[in-house]
Amino acid sequence: MKKGVCVLLAAMLLLPVGGCGVSSSTASSSAIGEGNVQWAFTQDDQHPEKLLIGVIQGAKETLDVAIYSLTYPDIVAAIRDAHRRGVAVRLLTDRIQSSGKTQKEALKLLGSAGIPIKINSHSGLMHLKMTVADGQVATTGSFNYSKAASTTNDEMLVVLRDAAAAASFEEAFERAWNDQGGYETLPAAIAQDDSPDQGKPAPSVQAQQSDEEEYGAEAPVAACESPQIKGNINSKGDKIYHVPGGKSYDRTKPEQWFCSEADATAAGFRKAAS
Repeated sequence: MKKGVCVLLAAMLLLPVGGCGVSSSTASSSAIGEGNVQWAFTQDDQHPEKLLIGVIQGAKETLDVAIYSLTYPDIVAAIRDAHRRGVAVRLLTDRIQSSGKTQKEALKLLGSAGIPIKINSHSGLMHLKMTVADGQVATTGSFNYSKAASTTNDEMLVVLRDAAAAASFEEAFERAWNDQGGYETLPAAIAQDDSPDQGKPAPSVQAQQSDEEEYGAEAPVAACESPQIKGNINSKGDKIYHVPGGKSYDRTKPEQWFCSEADATAAGFRKAAS
């Protein structure tokens, strides 16, 4: 087992018994080898988004972000600002999530700033949730970069301030970034204002609040008042949609919502067996 992976496992094992107990409002931390591990739980009011933003703001040379859902305005702003101060920023995100209204707007802001963005072209999800800063600090955990993850969900963020662990995370990022068969560069057009008012400035990050975040879900919500059809991608990469009343409808966690069966079919999904 690689040293970086060993360090990560050690960090996770230390979480329940670290030197600092879990306390409300502030992230907890503990020593690990020659480094340090911190963690924050959303439901303990420890604000994982603030811990993450601190990592992003501390980046001096490089910042690599691989995240499934990216919609939280303050986090989007922190990534953009890192690029503006000269940090080399790269972003990997999920193809399906990128089609959602709010994430699409976030990617416009980042892409317009000059940040290179890639999305997965393979059949699975780009479900990594990590940030690597300067090859020295890495983040992990269930935490998506969204309002719901920061306020209502049961989520956690872990920050590993350990060079060996960060190197292992960076290696995984590089492997995905250079995988031409599994990832593709997001077309520049999606990172630009596609409205008729081309001369107007881009909307502010603070304005990028979304309907889907209010649902507390990761899935993009279709552009109708009350979408009911759930789109799901199984472990084989099959795209299947479920309608209300179907045998698997209630237990299916949607990866995309649809307003009609025609919309689901147009997106490449087939109806689940009843």
